[in-house]
Amino acid sequence: MKHTVTGLFFVLCVLCVAKQSECYRILGIIPVPSYSHQTPYRRLWLELHERGHEIVLVTSHPMQGINSPNFTQIDVSEGIGVLRKVNFVQERLNGKTWCNFAEKDLLELCDRFARTVFEFPQMKKLYAPDSNERFDVFLTEFLYTPSLYAFAHRFNVPMIALSSLGMFTLNEHVLGGLVLPSHEYTWEMEANTGPNLWFTKRLWNFVAMWRHLYLLHRDIFPAQQKLAESYLGPLPPMSDLMRNVSAFFLDQPDVLTAARPKLANVITFTSTHIEENPDPLPKDLQEFLDGADTGFIYFSLGSNARSADLSMELLRMFCDVFAKLPYRVVWKFETDLVEKPSNVYTGKWFSQQAILAHPKIKLFITQGGLQSIEEAIHFGVPVIVIPVLGDQDYQAARVNALGIGTRLELRTITKDEIENAVQELITNTQYKERMIRIQNLTRDTPYDLVKNLAWWTEYVVRSDGAPHLRSSLAMQPWYQYCDMDIVVFLTSITCLIIPCALNLISKLIVHSYKIWQLSAYQKRKVC
Repeated sequence: MKHTVTGLFFVLCVLCVAKQSECYRILGIIPVPSYSHQTPYRRLWLELHERGHEIVLVTSHPMQGINSPNFTQIDVSEGIGVLRKVNFVQERLNGKTWCNFAEKDLLELCDRFARTVFEFPQMKKLYAPDSNERFDVFLTEFLYTPSLYAFAHRFNVPMIALSSLGMFTLNEHVLGGLVLPSHEYTWEMEANTGPNLWFTKRLWNFVAMWRHLYLLHRDIFPAQQKLAESYLGPLPPMSDLMRNVSAFFLDQPDVLTAARPKLANVITFTSTHIEENPDPLPKDLQEFLDGADTGFIYFSLGSNARSADLSMELLRMFCDVFAKLPYRVVWKFETDLVEKPSNVYTGKWFSQQAILAHPKIKLFITQGGLQSIEEAIHFGVPVIVIPVLGDQDYQAARVNALGIGTRLELRTITKDEIENAVQELITNTQYKERMIRIQNLTRDTPYDLVKNLAWWTEYVVRSDGAPHLRSSLAMQPWYQYCDMDIVVFLTSITCLIIPCALNLISKLIVHSYKIWQLSAYQKRKVC
C-alpha cells in the first residue's frame, strides 16, 4: 500500500512538472488606444490564460473582473486623449486620403502611442537592462509602430503580429506577399480599386502605392529606429525587425473579403469580439426599443469618429430625415443634441451588440469599421455605410457588392439620399435575405476560431518561431522580389536589339537598293 501511494505521488509530480513545462509566459502589447483595436483579441487572451499560460498585457482598455496572479494588465489608457484630439470627420470632409493621413498624421500618432508604452513605469521595469523578466512569445499589433517589435529582440522571443482592420500593404510587402495596388483588397487605395480598371487608373494606383511605400520606408523606419534605440540601446535595422514575424493573426472575414493569395503564416479569424449574450440594455433604452411598433434604426460612427463632429448642416439634415421617418432612432451622440426629434434617443455610449440583437431593429447606419460590419452580419442587420477613415471605404464597397447594404459619401450626401437609402433598405426585403445568407456563411466554420488562434500561438513557441512558414521573398532585395532586375534587363536588351535590328534592316534596304540601281544602270548601258 505504501509503495502504491508513493508511486501515485510520483506520477502526480511528473504530471504537474509536465503540465508546468507546457505553460508559457506571453507578452501582449496593443498600443492603439481605441476600443475597436482592443476587443478583437480579448477572447484570445482569456483562452490562453485558461490554458494555463501567464499573460502580461499592455492595453488602453483593461478587462474587468480578472483577479489572477497569472494575468497582469498594464493600463496605458492615457494615450486615449491623444487619439481623441484627431477630428476624423473633419479630415474626411477636407478630402484627405488614407495615404496622406498615414504619411503625416498617423506616423506622428503612432510615434506617441509607442512612446507611451516605452515611458510607462511598469514597462520600464520589464525591459530594463538589469531586468530578469523572461517571455516565450510576443504578440503585438502590426501597424505603423515597428519600434515596439524591438521587444521581440529584447526578450529574444518569436513575434506574432495582430491586425483588427485587415492587411496593410506595407505588412504584405515586408512579409514577402504580393503588392497589388489595383486589387480590391488593397484598401489603402480607397474607392480606386476593382476588376478590369482602365490602364490609366492602374498606372495611377501603381505609382501612388509604391510612392506611399517608399515614403513609409523613408520616414517610418529611421524615426522608429531612433525611438526604440533611445530606450533599448543598439538594435538590428528596423526593416529586419518588421520581417521577424512568425505568424500573423488577421481579422478577415473570408465572405466579406475579396479573394487573393495568402501567405502560409497568415492565420485569419473573424467576429471573435462578439458576445452570444450581450449585456442587458438600460431600462429606459429597453423600453424605448420595445415600444418601437414599426421598428427602429441604430446610428453610430464608431469609437474614433464622432457624430458630434458633424457640421451643423449635416446634423440638421439627419435630424430632418429622422423626424419624418415612422421609425424610432437610437443615435450614438457624444454631446447634447440640440433640437432633437421626438423619435430619436441619444447617448454617449451604447452596448452596440445588445442593440443589434434586439428583434425590432430594421437598419444600422455605420461608419463601416470592420468590427461593426462583423456585428451587423452576425445579427443579420442591413447597413448603410458612411465611411470616415481607414479601411471603411473598402468595407463600404464590399457591402455594396454583396448587396447587404449601400454606401453614402459624407462629403456629398443629401437629405434625399439619406431618406431614399433608409426606405430602400427597410422596405426591400432582399437586403435582409442576403444578409442572412452571408450570416450563415460566416458562422459555418470547421473549428472554434479563438481556440485555433490559441493553438497557433502555442505552435509558434513549440516550433521555435515556425521559420518554415515564412516566405523567403521577405529577405530578398526589392528589385529581386519584384523581378525588376529582370524587367530592366529585358527592357534594356529590347531597347538595344530593336535599334540595332532597325539599323541593320535599313542598311540592308539601302544596300539592296544600291545594288538594284547598279544592276538597272548596267542593263541600260548594255542596251
